[in-house]
Amino acid sequence: MNLVTWTRLTLCGLIAGGVFTLLTAVLVGTLGSEFLAAAGAHASTGDGVTKTGPSLYFTTVFAGLWAMWLYSVVRPQLTSRMRAVLTVSLAWWGIASLQSLKWILLLGIPLSTCLPLTANLVPTAIAVYVGSVFFGDVQPNKALQPAGSAGG
Repeated sequence: MNLVTWTRLTLCGLIAGGVFTLLTAVLVGTLGSEFLAAAGAHASTGDGVTKTGPSLYFTTVFAGLWAMWLYSVVRPQLTSRMRAVLTVSLAWWGIASLQSLKWILLLGIPLSTCLPLTANLVPTAIAVYVGSVFFGDVQPNKALQPAGSAGG
């Protein structure tokens, strides 16, 4: 990849990560009240202050960088932008869900409080789609020619 592509990838990744962060905050705020109550007990220092800080949001935004890198790799292999968006969205959602499940099980948070958050696939797909729109088209890979077979 050249410098322009990396710049485009970085900017689109930050956009996708920002969109994902905002949409997830709305989702958790509307569907995740039981989860927030259960998780809050584990994340507070006892005086009502949470231990997470802004790093939680930065890691979520930077996950958008990974998603757009994956999009740039997957898109030339698939026939449409929507297939690439769906593939990348499922990959991002799957990795994030497995990571979250690890912490849910480790902290003993009841799974029933987390089930509404499986709807996180929707914000993931929207974020990847928005990033892909800004990213633009990625040309399909051309078939490789064996050395010395170019007319000689």
